[in-house]
Amino acid sequence: MNINEFPYEVLSQILEEATKANIRNGPTYTFGLQQAPLPLQRATLQRYVRGPVPPELLKWDATAALRSVCWKWHEWGLEHSLKDVYIRRWKGGERWAELSNRRESYPLYELIDRPTGTAVYRDPFASLKRTVSICNDFPDVASKIKRMWVHGFYTAETDRLVFESLKNCSNITSLSLPWTTIRHVDAKGWRAVLTDGGKPLRSLELQCVDPTSQQAADKDNLVDLEPLQSANFSQLRRLKIFGDTAFMPVTDRDLFAIARTATQLEEFHLTCNSSITIDGVMAIVKSSRNTLRVLEHSPRSQDGFFHPHPGSPSDSEHLCETFRSCPKLETLSISLPSVCSHLFSNENVRFSGDLQVRALHLCEHEDGRSTQEATDALQKLLKQARRLIRLRANSVLPHELYIELFFADYIFEPSFQSVHGDFSLAQISSDGHWPQNVEFSGKGPYGSTGLYGKEEEAPFQRIDEDEFLAGVRRRLHSIQT
Repeated sequence: MNINEFPYEVLSQILEEATKANIRNGPTYTFGLQQAPLPLQRATLQRYVRGPVPPELLKWDATAALRSVCWKWHEWGLEHSLKDVYIRRWKGGERWAELSNRRESYPLYELIDRPTGTAVYRDPFASLKRTVSICNDFPDVASKIKRMWVHGFYTAETDRLVFESLKNCSNITSLSLPWTTIRHVDAKGWRAVLTDGGKPLRSLELQCVDPTSQQAADKDNLVDLEPLQSANFSQLRRLKIFGDTAFMPVTDRDLFAIARTATQLEEFHLTCNSSITIDGVMAIVKSSRNTLRVLEHSPRSQDGFFHPHPGSPSDSEHLCETFRSCPKLETLSISLPSVCSHLFSNENVRFSGDLQVRALHLCEHEDGRSTQEATDALQKLLKQARRLIRLRANSVLPHELYIELFFADYIFEPSFQSVHGDFSLAQISSDGHWPQNVEFSGKGPYGSTGLYGKEEEAPFQRIDEDEFLAGVRRRLHSIQT
């Protein structure tokens, strides 16, 4: 029986195993030389391993032989190799002319006892330009791409090249782009990517970084075409914005524009960003309230990572009530201006897994004073969180729920009735009488990872929740924020 007569699923599995074997047996590292010899000088050069070959290149090399067998294998090889495409900016200004670009020739390079080389220029935009050329010249090849990551290109010219390469990517469903594309590409280009292709875009990531001073000063890059006002995000299921920048940053206004049509989002991630406030986050939450399953909002703050300031809401809406009423919300990591027990009071919520809440204040105690009323509100919050944990564990379909609350420079674990923090000053002021039952904590001011490489930070300690609350009421320490 001819192998091509096998069911396609069986043939695909056979070819995939052959590809994995080719990857194991092929070159997996790139090589270079220690230094470039200057003209008319002799230098002793040493060969070294520069780094691993990227996974997408390994798959392309491993399917080269398979693609030359027959048309059916060729099509399988293209789909397997081009399903995920990474386009990175070349970070070096030279390569070694002695080393072939064909990685299958590397074993011969390893046999050279005394390597020599010459530094030559390499276009940093070569990979992007080559991708545009291939996608335009071979639309069938472009149609094989399902996911694309573009990193390191932040100019108006390269943003237009990126969208030029996407014209024929009719089956692309996941896209990771520099944030500058929402400034330099017009609404027509965005509509073509979001909804006008063969398949609608399902996942969009925007990476924010600070460009070079030369790029930031270039007048060609200081253009904002405002495409989000006319783009349609109704087919999008996942939106992620990460990183921070001072150059034409993503703001609440951009999220307001996205929220007009983004009514079917299932995941929204906003991390390490300081240009978007809680108002922008809530605009997305409200527009996708009925479909949202995963919400991550971890902004950056100049005050460090104790309590990243999420900004203050522009209206008097009770945010805890909004989150508890999201019918499908399961995974939550949120930074809020204030929090209270209402966040955990809905018995029908679907919260599961790890849930983190970072809050600047307690609801109705935004003055931040450490009063008896504020202590009572904190105690009620912890009890309500513990009650929800038990309800989720004892439900018809049991779910494990682990809650962490970050408030007033302390980390609360309601399930273990534990509080993690720095109690050294309280120990000194009480002559060592409080707290009495102190244990070492593996947590720290930067969360579960503990310290962040700062020697001046003291390790956190762990005490019982009841002892903590009693200490607050006795004024031995404070929850003032």
